[in-house]
Amino acid sequence: MKHQGEWRVLNIEEQETWINIRYAQVACKQMGCGSVVSIAQSTNNTNQQPAWEGHFICRGDESTLKECDSTRTRRRVQGKRTSAYSLEVICSESVRLLGQSNVCAGHVEVKSDRRWISVCQDGFNSEAAEVVCKQMGCGPPDDFMESQGKEKGLVLGKQFQCKGNESRLDYCASSVHNNCTPASAISCSLPDVRLWGGENHCKGTLQGNSDGEWRPLADVWHMLMPQHFSDICRKVDCADVISYSMNHLPQSQPAWEVSTDCDETSSSICKPWRSRHSASVITVTCSEAVRLVKGSSRCSGQLEVKSGQSWVSVCEAFFNSEAALVTCRDLDCGFPHTYYGKKSGSHFQNTDPVFACDGTEKRLMDCPSTTLNATESECHSIYLTCTALPTEPHISVHVQDQLWDRPQVLKGQRFAISCGFSSPYKIRFFRLKSAVYTGHQTEQILPAVDGRAIFMFPAAGDVHRGTYECSYVFDFSPGIFSKSHAIFVTVKEHKDVRLVNEAAHSCVGRVEVEHQKEWRPVSYRRSWSLKEATVLCRQLSCGSAVSTSKLDNSAGLLPVWRFYSDCDGSEQALMDCGTVDKWLTSSTVEVVCSDILLQPNISVPYVRKLSDDQQGVLLFKGRSFIINCSVEAQYPGGHFSVIFTGLNQTRSYTKAAVNHSAYFSFTAADKSLQGNYSCVYHNFVFNHNFSAESQNLSLTVFDTEDVKLHDGVLREDDRKVCAGKLLVFRDEWLPLSAESTVWDLKHASLVCRQLGCGSAVSTREISLHTNETMFRFFSDCDGSESALLDCGTMKSWFSSSAVEVVCTGD
Repeated sequence: MKHQGEWRVLNIEEQETWINIRYAQVACKQMGCGSVVSIAQSTNNTNQQPAWEGHFICRGDESTLKECDSTRTRRRVQGKRTSAYSLEVICSESVRLLGQSNVCAGHVEVKSDRRWISVCQDGFNSEAAEVVCKQMGCGPPDDFMESQGKEKGLVLGKQFQCKGNESRLDYCASSVHNNCTPASAISCSLPDVRLWGGENHCKGTLQGNSDGEWRPLADVWHMLMPQHFSDICRKVDCADVISYSMNHLPQSQPAWEVSTDCDETSSSICKPWRSRHSASVITVTCSEAVRLVKGSSRCSGQLEVKSGQSWVSVCEAFFNSEAALVTCRDLDCGFPHTYYGKKSGSHFQNTDPVFACDGTEKRLMDCPSTTLNATESECHSIYLTCTALPTEPHISVHVQDQLWDRPQVLKGQRFAISCGFSSPYKIRFFRLKSAVYTGHQTEQILPAVDGRAIFMFPAAGDVHRGTYECSYVFDFSPGIFSKSHAIFVTVKEHKDVRLVNEAAHSCVGRVEVEHQKEWRPVSYRRSWSLKEATVLCRQLSCGSAVSTSKLDNSAGLLPVWRFYSDCDGSEQALMDCGTVDKWLTSSTVEVVCSDILLQPNISVPYVRKLSDDQQGVLLFKGRSFIINCSVEAQYPGGHFSVIFTGLNQTRSYTKAAVNHSAYFSFTAADKSLQGNYSCVYHNFVFNHNFSAESQNLSLTVFDTEDVKLHDGVLREDDRKVCAGKLLVFRDEWLPLSAESTVWDLKHASLVCRQLGCGSAVSTREISLHTNETMFRFFSDCDGSESALLDCGTMKSWFSSSAVEVVCTGD
């Protein structure tokens, strides 16, 4: 309303609904529109609007709002207020109903050349009445009735010819006549509920109508059940319910409180409703013109479509996979699982629709359609089942020419996993997930070829053991994967090849193969060569093939396996590139692999290791050490090499093997001997030179000695001391006890030489005030050694005397 030169929302004091209708009737009339279609309380959810407060009353027959209770109007519209609510009115544009208090009943008039004229009785039939009711937002027409107070006689009017499917009366064929009899008043049914604000009348916010005012229905006590929503869908002229949800608003708004306790057996919502405020609304989605009936769920059953005001079955003879796809999509039921024809007792007519879908349509009714040209005997009703996700594919594991549902793959064997699904729809690609129940899940994707994809694995190992899941994606829904089908792959350690010899060594001997649970030697034929021997050695983890030769059996023919090859030498398993059959022969195959020697061991005796699980040792500078190379008894003779790799240098030392061992001595360790050491065992057997290398051993040299002389002077630098009390290190620094009977100048000379302090001048006993923890020294020295502890050892004890050593050095 414009008041005092300012437009503001008119905030009418909240009244009974039938009073609010009167304001709307006057407003529609004042705006030159038709009659009221609906009113609703509009809510401003963000902030309150400036408003004019109005407390006047309208009867409904006034021409303007200013005429309503005119004695009070000016006094009652001067207050400026803010309000979160306003009255939203929808008027009909070109048609109106007059003479009744009910917004859905009255005498019909239409606008013509800016004036309202009657509708002629001639041609105004039930189809025309249905169009008027639809345009006015009302339900189907109940009846024609005489309009009270309407003058009879011939008047200027408009004659209509409607088919009944028009959405507005002015879409019907019409003509103006000067002398027509006015049509009888009509009464349309008052709709109780509607779905508002959606893309069509079958989707939106659930609203209820009370005396022409629409408000959201508030299910305050959570009384609505699935059957109530099914009834709502029927009331709004739609099929079955697809979904419903409760949505919360930032603030409360006027609503009708819904009730269902009028009849415990009824699926209807009860009226009248109570006015209240609520911050929640209900959103409902119904299928518009398609439904599945007589099924176990709303997504399965006999397919029916709406034809006029009735539901008809769909003929199976004219229904294809594209139509099934669109139907499931229309019902928000996902993807078609199965569909088939079945006699149902439905009567088919020539007016029933036939759909020609291409699969891209959103709704079944969007598909091009014609009418059925068939007799009842030619048609079966369609029974359709939809599923949320596409059906799971088939998954199989292939090993050579074997196909397993629960596969067992031999280690080193090639295998393949195939995923496939037979579908009338084009599959875009397949996805294979591996290690699906671990933290290291991987996936592969391959395009589908004829509804199938094959994932290749070159050689089975421990990493291939586990669960594999296969799924696929249709071309028309690239973001939605099907249900997955899982299979568990076991990788078996069993070896189906071996080399047999008297020494029971696994890397040299006669070739034998297990096939059909029977071990037999392999015959020496043209198909056997060094390529096949290379594959065999690789499979046995025996390195590469050195030689292969023929073995003759002097006893005559043997039952063997005749080997048929297709090997190129790169395979991981012999039976991956060959096959066998039973045969009799006197010649078999012998193979010698490169790794026939056992791996030697390396150790440093009498020297402390870094840790039990670490291949390394610690040495103090100046100490001597020995590296021992050894191997288990296998072949006689041979020799060992120690390979040393240090900073920018590599050296080797060689000795003959004695009793399968060799010892390598190193004196006066320093930083130049710090690095990695390994033992290599060499031997000449089977007319070839072979070698095997040990693990690496790391040697670390401390930059200090394990003996020192202490003179009691505190120095700022680390200058070497060459005279003082002798301290020895073993886990901690302790003095050497003078009570040792073997200690003499010879041993003192060892200390001076080790410290780089020249020769010994003297050694003597130092008396202490109390007994202290010391080392007692035990000797096997001759004086020529490079370090004291190379020829001696200690035990901890208590003593009151220590050893002093004086060297010639500064």
